This record gives sequence, structure tokens and C-alpha cells, in this order.
Amino acid sequence: MNTIRQAQMYSSCPVCGGANLKSIWVVNGYSIAKCRTCSLVFVQNQVTTEELNAHYSSAVDDAHEDHVYEEANAECLNYYYLKLGNLIRSRFPQPGKLLDVGCSRGWFLDVMRNWECHGNEIVTSDALAAREHHGDRIVMGAFEDYPMRENYFDVITMQDVFDHMRDPMQALEKCYRMLRPGGLIVIKVHNISCLYAKVTGRNFYAVIPPSHLFYYNASTLDRALSKSGFQVAESKFIGHLLKVNTIFFRLSRDNVNSWAYRIYRALNGTALGEFKVHKNLHDIITVLAAKPMSV
Repeated sequence: MNTIRQAQMYSSCPVCGGANLKSIWVVNGYSIAKCRTCSLVFVQNQVTTEELNAHYSSAVDDAHEDHVYEEANAECLNYYYLKLGNLIRSRFPQPGKLLDVGCSRGWFLDVMRNWECHGNEIVTSDALAAREHHGDRIVMGAFEDYPMRENYFDVITMQDVFDHMRDPMQALEKCYRMLRPGGLIVIKVHNISCLYAKVTGRNFYAVIPPSHLFYYNASTLDRALSKSGFQVAESKFIGHLLKVNTIFFRLSRDNVNSWAYRIYRALNGTALGEFKVHKNLHDIITVLAAKPMSV
């Protein structure tokens, strides 16, 4: 598992452009590097679109697909979605136009009642489920292929998707162009600088390449957003609601042979496994940034 996959490698940081990179881990055959200039942690292998498509296709077909985004877990997902929705409404008292990139089955869009809701989802089955409520405003495919709509949206959200993107700076540039002046971008990702991540290192549950290609903290998100022209408004650690069996699923890090996965399987269908707990280890960060009005 320590063999690095043959691929073209980044020679400089994709966010700040710094060339002072330090290789820190090898995980699932991918080299994980840290930029000594801005502290960004990222997969140094330049993963191809074909490789990612193959990865996600196999994940969808796999019997061990991430159960977190299944219908039975909607209540836990909505715990965060409702908080985020209220945060957005506090800045936009009047409903506007919203795009949720990586919208899964459209649950966040469902809570944004009275808004003109649009979504983008790469997984066909999830996109079709979202279309049941939101029709043709759900566009299937990768975000880089999403139709450009200049100065159209009031809010663009990227929840648990920005760390998956091959070219995050290009994605931010596209979002900037699609937001109207004064519009808001919301990014939710795992926080590689939280205490839990520092203690667990390469075993941090979010370090699962090639699913996650970039590992951010408040500083690197601020830098990426500012470089793209946004003005960072605030960073928040919003708590989540988790089932006990989800905790062990996350700890398994997609390894079906791990002790954590065995516990997850044993808890499935039990009262203990379905028991819900509140979690906020500062391992999830939500950043809000605005497109300047003067653009």
C-alpha cells in the first residue's frame, strides 16, 4: 500500500503556487504533500478525470456505498442543512437564486423553501432523485461542465464537495463569475488543522484519496477564496447530528476489513446503532465569502 501510483505530480502548490512542498504521507497509493508556504495539504498526484470517474462509478456500484447519504439518514443531514439555511436567510431576508454544487439527492434544496433552487450532481442516481422535487434545475455531470450563468446566483453552496475537486481554483473562478455582485459562496469541508486531525495524522477519517484530493483549514480556504476575488465574511464550526453506526463507518475510512467497519456492520439495524449524538470536534469548517458589490 506504500507504492505510489504512477502519475504526473504537482511541482507547486495548486492554491498559492509555492514550490516548497513536503511529502508527508502515502495513503491508498497516493502521495500526500504539504505546502510549506501556505500549509495546504493535498494529493500530489494529478488525478485524471477518467480515474475519478472510474472511482466514483465503482463506489456507486459497491454494496458498501457511503450510507450517510441514504434516505434513512435524512434527519441527521437536515440537522446541519437547517442551521445553514438559517444562516443564509439571515443574510438574505428575501428569497433568491441558489445553486448547490454536489447536491446529492437535493435535501438541502428541500429546506430552502421559496428560493429558486438549482443543483449539480455527478452521481446519476442521486441527480435523478433530486430531480423528482426540483426538475430540470438539477444538472447531472461534473461541475466543470455545468452551464455558465454569469452574475445569476445569489448563493452558491459547496457542501462536502470542494475537497473532491481536481482543480479547486478553477471551480472558485467559475463560482465567482456565476454569482451576482454581493452574492455569497458557502464552502463546507473537513478541517485538517483540528486537534483530532493532528492527533490521528494520516489516519484522520477524511484522508481517503482519491475521494478527497485537498485538505483545508481556515487559513488555506481564506487564501484560496481571497485569491479568487472573494471577501471572506466568516468561518464557523457548525455541529452535526450523527448516528452511532455512522461514527464507526467514518472511522473505517472505506476499509471493509477494518475493526471499525466490523463494528459498523454489527450495529446496523440495532437501537444502539440508530442512536443519535451531537458532534462538534471542529473537524468540519464552514466558510462564507462574498463577491464584492463593486464588481
